[in-house]
Amino acid sequence: MNWLLLTLGAVCGALCRYHAVSFIQSRSATSFPLGTLIINLSGSILLGMLVGLATHQSDWPLDALQMLFGLGFCATYTTFSSFMFETTQLWQQGRRYAAVGNLIGQPLLGIGCAWLGVVLVQG
Repeated sequence: MNWLLLTLGAVCGALCRYHAVSFIQSRSATSFPLGTLIINLSGSILLGMLVGLATHQSDWPLDALQMLFGLGFCATYTTFSSFMFETTQLWQQGRRYAAVGNLIGQPLLGIGCAWLGVVLVQG
C-alpha cells in the first residue's frame, strides 16, 4: 500500500509543480526564477503543516499521510535541483546579487515557511 500512496503523491506533486511553475513564470515580468521560489516556499508550508498535524493528531493515519504528502507530493512538488540549476544560471548570466540572494534567501524563507505551517495547524 505504501508504494501506491508514494506513487500517487509523487505524480500529483510533479504535475502540480510543472503547471504552477509554467503558470507563474508566464505571468512574471522578471527572468528571476520566481516560479521555483513560490513552489519551494509553498511546499515548505505544506510540509510544516504535515509535521504540525503529525505531532497533534494521534488518531490520524500518519504513516499513510506522510507517505502520500511528505515523501510523495512534497518531495516532487518542491525541487532542490531546479533551485540549484537556476541559481547557477543567474550566476553565469552575471546576475551575481540575484544568485546570492536566491542561494541564501530561499532556504531561510523555506525554514520560515515550514515553521509557519506548523503554527497554522497547531493554532
